[in-house]
Amino acid sequence: MSLSKVKDVEVLEGEWECMDCGYIEEGASNRRPKRCPECNAPGSVFEFFEYEDEDWSDDDDLEEFDDLDDDLDDDYDYDDDDD
Repeated sequence: MSLSKVKDVEVLEGEWECMDCGYIEEGASNRRPKRCPECNAPGSVFEFFEYEDEDWSDDDDLEEFDDLDDDLDDDYDYDDDDD
């Protein structure tokens, strides 16, 4: 009796894009669409794009928005006493 080895394949989440018409379908890297529902192109024209992990916990870009918010508060007059 022979046992076949099964490789661990990493399955990625992302989007399949039809390179003929631009149709996008969400899915897993191991499940290529068979045909494009928009242009009827074969599954071989689909290209997979993996979702990127974005770590916002240490993103310094958000600090510039805090500064912008402070500047806007300084420019706005909150008093409604125009009488």
